[in-house]
Amino acid sequence: MPVGALAFAIGLLLGASSLPHRLHGQSHPLVFVSNEAGRSISVIDGTSNSVVATIPLGQRARGIRASPSGKRIYVALSDDVPMVESAGDRVAVIDVAQRRVIAQFKAGSDPEQFAVSPNGAFMYTSNEDAGTASETDLRSGKVTATMIVGIEPEGVGVSPSGRWVYVTAETSSSVSVIDSRTRKVVANMLVDIRPRAVAFAPDGKRAYVTAEIGGTLSVIDAVKHQLLRTIELEQGQGKPVGVVVSPDSRTAYVANGRASRVSIVDVVAAKVVASVPVGRRPWGIALSKDGRTLYTANGLSDDVSVIDVASRKVIATIPVGKRPWGVAVVGP
Repeated sequence: MPVGALAFAIGLLLGASSLPHRLHGQSHPLVFVSNEAGRSISVIDGTSNSVVATIPLGQRARGIRASPSGKRIYVALSDDVPMVESAGDRVAVIDVAQRRVIAQFKAGSDPEQFAVSPNGAFMYTSNEDAGTASETDLRSGKVTATMIVGIEPEGVGVSPSGRWVYVTAETSSSVSVIDSRTRKVVANMLVDIRPRAVAFAPDGKRAYVTAEIGGTLSVIDAVKHQLLRTIELEQGQGKPVGVVVSPDSRTAYVANGRASRVSIVDVVAAKVVASVPVGRRPWGIALSKDGRTLYTANGLSDDVSVIDVASRKVIATIPVGKRPWGVAVVGP
């Protein structure tokens, strides 16, 4: 067995044996923030809204996701060598209870964004330089499939059923649809200019894609894989990136980098109902499990904005590492 895969397997076994005890009684969320220039993860206590730990990574940290169980955090790492896969192109596995890296594995060239399947078995990663998407078996840490997608792939989302994987492509302004059963691209959709991120609604009926240059949110029929409509955000000038959907599938929240605001979109009425000012250049955005609290990673103010969803107001601003990129929430 390769050394990387062996380390990965050992990490899983050790983590699995210690996690139930360590996580027992946790009654508050933990927020993990990837700091691209800081090459680290900031860990925020969701009750006190303060940083309680910093996890060094040694490489650029961008895309970040929690496992469905909440026991692992995955973060995409890359070095500063463009257009080639190198030793720095990895996905790190962080044990939530221990707050440390327990394994790293390959996920193709220049991993930036990715998504984890609902059953926690697979990861799907966009390989920006290569124009591909990679499937990684999280049990072995090995890349099991590589699919050709659009030009300069970026955002990745997996449907709640686990069947469909959507990959956005910035340069071709498209979304590729991968059937996870066959590991093949079965459809492509044109969307607005420079799509960055994609999120499925929890009910699986719709998917939402941000267009950074277009300044819009594309609404996709996730059953028929068809573009339904496009909603303008911040008068088209916001340069939106991150998007997340409420637990009831009725509201989308979009981080608008240039506008330094979060758009709140009523997706049933297909219109923006509020705009909340946050820190400078919010990109990553995450929602607490109960849908009551939003978090944005603000790359130019080196902080995280905490938004109370009910009042639509920022209730805390938390300094983190240098150039925060993404954010993930675990716990209740």
